Amino acid sequence: MDALLHIVPDRFPQYDYFALNGNIDAQAEKQLKELPAKVKQPKVTIDFSKTGRINSMGIALLLRCFKAIREEKKADIELVGLTPMNTMLFKMTGIFLLATPAKV
Repeated sequence: MDALLHIVPDRFPQYDYFALNGNIDAQAEKQLKELPAKVKQPKVTIDFSKTGRINSMGIALLLRCFKAIREEKKADIELVGLTPMNTMLFKMTGIFLLATPAKV
């Protein structure tokens, strides 16, 4: 797995889809800052199945990104491909206040 974050977009009729590949840390700032501008649909699915490490700076960047998507684009965010560790981390840090985990 590449350490640098790559965001792979896809668009479906009902929602935008973004696969996150790599680590989510300070080096991911540019990619996550640009993500809200790519949202065109009222629903966004973000796939974490190919992410690596997510550190505290990564959490802060995700919070900022998700807040921008919710406020600027008025879009709902669904998270898929979460590991149990990501789920616990996102519960503790408030990410689930801005985005919801997919129903399994």
